[in-house]
Amino acid sequence: MTFIHLFPLAGLITAGCAMMLWRSVWHPPQISAKTLVKILSFSMLITFYALFRLEPITDWGLDFRLVAAISFCVLIVQYIYVLGLLRHGIHGLGLFLLPATAIPLLIIPLLSDDPILRVQVSSMMEAGHLLLSLLAYAILTLAALHAVMHLLLDRALKRKQIGPIVQAMPSLLEVETHMYAQVGTAALILGLGILSGLSWQWEELGHFSLLSHKVILSTFSWIVLIALLGMRRKAGWQSRRAGWMVIAAYVLLLLAYFGVRMVQSLLT
Repeated sequence: MTFIHLFPLAGLITAGCAMMLWRSVWHPPQISAKTLVKILSFSMLITFYALFRLEPITDWGLDFRLVAAISFCVLIVQYIYVLGLLRHGIHGLGLFLLPATAIPLLIIPLLSDDPILRVQVSSMMEAGHLLLSLLAYAILTLAALHAVMHLLLDRALKRKQIGPIVQAMPSLLEVETHMYAQVGTAALILGLGILSGLSWQWEELGHFSLLSHKVILSTFSWIVLIALLGMRRKAGWQSRRAGWMVIAAYVLLLLAYFGVRMVQSLLT
């Protein structure tokens, strides 16, 4: 599968965009949003083509390998970022988002193609559950990146250390607004994903697998998000703890979808 090496190519282009952004922090002027969109769009096209060559859609349903799941999530995250660039011209998020999406693409050829890391679905309900789950993970990835910026900005402002990196980021209010919007969207989609998964289990298996690691960890992640939204609505919560809660919810979902399966693959 020589096309698998297209993923690292897309990763190198994305990493190049990240380097240009980081360079502009220390050596202005800043790269224009239009130029960044053009280069990143080329990287996304390569990723999409490589994903298409994996043939995740078959005659009998979906055949999602770990590689397909990762590249699908990367595409969603980058697509939302490109929309943000076109609408708002925000560069600051790219300082963290572009490296975070380049790394998975670069390491894809090193990932195992073990069957335990492969998901094959034939029913519409299960396919819907899979796509909802991956979409929730992608949006929560964005929220986690905003949470990292929130923590860095909060710390810098309290210590009055306003360096070039902090100046390149969006304002704390913008970061917080986007973070909570993404948390709300992720909580909604993740809740639908959990319900669709349980519905599929009942219809196909006749029982609920409530004690599976995926159900437990994804439910805990959803509870953390709902608790955060509740505290935000009740008291307009603005705290460093909010950022850590978003990161905790992201780590739980990461373990639910990818982490545990990868550990199982390494142990077998």
